[in-house]
Amino acid sequence: MQIAFSIALFFLIIIVFELTHALFRKPDTRPVYRVMERFSTGSQQEEEIDILAYRKFSDIKIFDTVLARLPAVNRLDVLMQQGGVKILAGVFILFIPTIGALLFLLCASLQAPIYLSFLMACTGMLQPYFYLLYKRKQRRSQFEILFPDALDLMGYSLKAGHSILASFQMVAEEMAEPAKEEFTRLIEEINFGKDLNTSLRNFSRRIDSPELKFFVTSVIIQRETGGNLVEMLLKISGVIRKKFRFREKVKILSAEGKLSALILLALPFFAGAAISIFNPKYIMVLFSDPLGSYAIAAGLIMMSFGSLIMYKLVQLDL
Repeated sequence: MQIAFSIALFFLIIIVFELTHALFRKPDTRPVYRVMERFSTGSQQEEEIDILAYRKFSDIKIFDTVLARLPAVNRLDVLMQQGGVKILAGVFILFIPTIGALLFLLCASLQAPIYLSFLMACTGMLQPYFYLLYKRKQRRSQFEILFPDALDLMGYSLKAGHSILASFQMVAEEMAEPAKEEFTRLIEEINFGKDLNTSLRNFSRRIDSPELKFFVTSVIIQRETGGNLVEMLLKISGVIRKKFRFREKVKILSAEGKLSALILLALPFFAGAAISIFNPKYIMVLFSDPLGSYAIAAGLIMMSFGSLIMYKLVQLDL
C-alpha cells in the first residue's frame, strides 16, 4: 500500500506541474503564429504548415507526435470540439490520471482498503468523459434551437441577392452562441482556402446534429445539381420546426412514464432508509446474514435491467 501511495504521489506531482505549465503558457507555438512569424521575418522554410487541417494535441512535441498517431485521441479531440471544450486534448488527458491519483491518495489517507481506493480512482477517471458527453449534448441542443432561425436568416439574405458566404457572415454576426462561433469558423475555413463542401462537412462533424447533416447534404447536392437554394433553406427550416414541435409533444406524453420509473427506482431506497430509522434490527438482518449480500446484488441487477427497459420504452429516436 505504501509503494502504491508513493507512486501515485510521484505521478501526481509530475502531472500537476505539466498541467500548470500547459494552462499558463502563452500559446505562441500554434501553427498560425508560426506562419505569421515566417512571413513577417522573411525566413524561408521548406515545411508547409496547414493552419486549418493540423490539430495540435500538446505543447510538448514528442507527446503531441505520439498522441497524433492514436485513433482514440483523435476521437477524443472531435468530442472536445463537439462539446466546445477549448483546452488541448493532451491537457485534458492529463486531467484524467490527476483525478484518479487524487482520489486514490484521499482514500489511502483515510485507511480505506486498496481495492476500494482503486475502485474510487477508476470511477473518478471516468467523470471527465461523462462531462464531455454532457457538454456535447448541451451544446448540440443549444445549436439546434437556433438553427431554424439561422436558416431563415440565410434564406432572406440569399433572397436579397447576397452570396452564400455573405449569408453565413450574416448568421455569424446576428446569431447567439454556439451558432455564432461555428458559422464564424466556417467562414474562416472558406476564407483560408478550403472549398465549401469540405468546410460544410467539417461543420457537420463538429456539431454532430441530424438537422445540420440534412442541411449540409442538401447544400452540397444543390451545388452539384442546381435548384432554388432559398426555397430549399426555408423548407428545411419548416421541417426542423415541425420536428421540434413533435419532439416536445413526445416529451409531454412520455413524462408520466419517466416519473413512474423514477418513483419505482427510488422507492426501495426510501423504504430501506425508513425501515433503518424506525426498526433498525429488522433491516440489519440483510447485512448480517451471509445471504444478504447476494440478495442485495440480485436486487440491484434486477433494478438495473428494469431501468434499462423503462428507459427504452420512453425513448424515441427523432
